Amino acid sequence: MKIRNLIVILIAVTTIFAAANSPKKNNAPIHYFDVDTLVFIEEDEHGLGFDTAPYLPENFDPYNGEFFLDAINYIDENDDLELDFDTSGYLPIGFDPYIQ
Repeated sequence: MKIRNLIVILIAVTTIFAAANSPKKNNAPIHYFDVDTLVFIEEDEHGLGFDTAPYLPENFDPYNGEFFLDAINYIDENDDLELDFDTSGYLPIGFDPYIQ
């Protein structure tokens, strides 16, 4: 009985592998992709609901200007942060932020 089950399993596995590895001819027609047939969807501009001109400088252009990396203030991990008050009154008793 065990040999019969082993033979049936072996035949089934061989049939599955043979079916998976058999070359199949694809009869579907070949369609070439043409970039000129693409349809571009233009999104509508969503306004803020009010006129922003009075709140901006004259001749303001958000896309015109210079950008300097030095203007970005980075937070250094080695900088010690000192709070101006005692936080122990706001935390539970025995609170340790380093315990997971």
